[in-house]
Amino acid sequence: MTSYSSLSSIQSQLLGTDKLMDQITEQAHRRNNPVVEVCETLKRYVEEFEHTLDEEHEVGVRLASFGGVVLFHAQQIGFSKPNVITFYGVTEEGDKVQLIQHVSQLNFLLKSVKKREEKANRIGFL
Repeated sequence: MTSYSSLSSIQSQLLGTDKLMDQITEQAHRRNNPVVEVCETLKRYVEEFEHTLDEEHEVGVRLASFGGVVLFHAQQIGFSKPNVITFYGVTEEGDKVQLIQHVSQLNFLLKSVKKREEKANRIGFL
């Protein structure tokens, strides 16, 4: 006959095993989907940059590629597993833009730009 303390001990060990399995699963998920960690880091950088802005400015993204320089007001940033990040925004001229970029090619400049509307936009993360 199993005592209550032995049963409790077994349950405790099983819970510990479940937590360990969750950690292993999370590590495997991050290893197989590098974009998750890249997006978390990107979010932290953007939020830190936004905290330095006053109410008259918002985050602009400046890209030095595509045969020239592109500056746009960033509105949202999302990702697709395992390795694609997507930036959504609008140019100074009001044209919508969507940049789809592989995480290995990620390279851009966060820039303070004058707000386009009454309230400064803060980037949303999808």
